Amino acid sequence: MKKKILICNDDGIESGGIIALAERFAENSEVRVLAPDGNRSACSHSLTLGRTVSLFPYDKIKGCKAYRTTGFPADCVKMARHIFSDFVPDLVLSGINKGHNFGSDVLYSGTVSIAYEAAFFGHPAFAFSAFSHGESNFKLYAVYAEKIVEKLLPLSDGRCVWNVNFPDCGVKIRGVKFASLGNCVYKDFYDKRGENEYVLRSETEVDGENGENTDVALIRKGFITVTPLLYDRTDYDKIAELTDKFGKDGDGICAE
Repeated sequence: MKKKILICNDDGIESGGIIALAERFAENSEVRVLAPDGNRSACSHSLTLGRTVSLFPYDKIKGCKAYRTTGFPADCVKMARHIFSDFVPDLVLSGINKGHNFGSDVLYSGTVSIAYEAAFFGHPAFAFSAFSHGESNFKLYAVYAEKIVEKLLPLSDGRCVWNVNFPDCGVKIRGVKFASLGNCVYKDFYDKRGENEYVLRSETEVDGENGENTDVALIRKGFITVTPLLYDRTDYDKIAELTDKFGKDGDGICAE
C-alpha cells in the first residue's frame, strides 16, 4: 500500500520547492498538498484565530490533490488533520523552502513549525530548506529528500523532527552530515519609510562562531545537513540545579 504523505510549506502554493517535492514523492506515494496562498515566511508557529480561514482546490501540481489556504503554515497541518477525514498521513513533509533554515532560523521558520505541528499529532515530519534565496535546483534536492526520508523514516520515534538543509546550488554536494544547530546572528536594521513606519531589513550574511559540526558551518562546505530537533525546549539541567538549591517543590523560593 502506498504511503500517504502530506506536504506543506511557508513560501506559498506556487513555490518551485513545494512543486518539485510533491511531484517527486507523488511518483511512489499518495500525496496531498496544502499550502498558503502566498508567502508566509518567518511567521514561526502562528495560527489563525478569531477569523475565517478559506480553503480552495489548486490544480497545478501533477500527480496529487492540492489545496491553497488563506491561513498560516501551521494552519495547513491542523486543517488537513481535521478537514481531510479521508487522508490520515503516514508522514508530513515541509518545503522545500527557498532560503536556509539553520541555527536560530528554526525559531522564526514557518517551514520548521509545520514539522513541529505534525509532530504534535504524532506524525513523523521532515523540514527541507535550500540555502539560496535565489536560484535552487529543487528537482535535485527532491531526489535527495526522497533518499533521506527513506533512510530516516524508520528512525522517527515521534520525539523529534528532522531539519534538513541543502547547500547553495552553485556548490557541489559533498555528502550528508548530521549536525547540531549553529550560531546564526543576522545583520538587521530598520528602514524608516514614513511617519511611524519602518521596514525590517536583513543582510543574508550571518555572523557568529560556529564549530565544525554545526549546520551553519557544514552547509557552507557543501554538505547536506540533517539536524534532529526536539519541540521540548525544557532545560533539564537547570531544573536539577533549581531543585538542589530550592527543593523539588520550590519551597525555598518563598521561604522566610
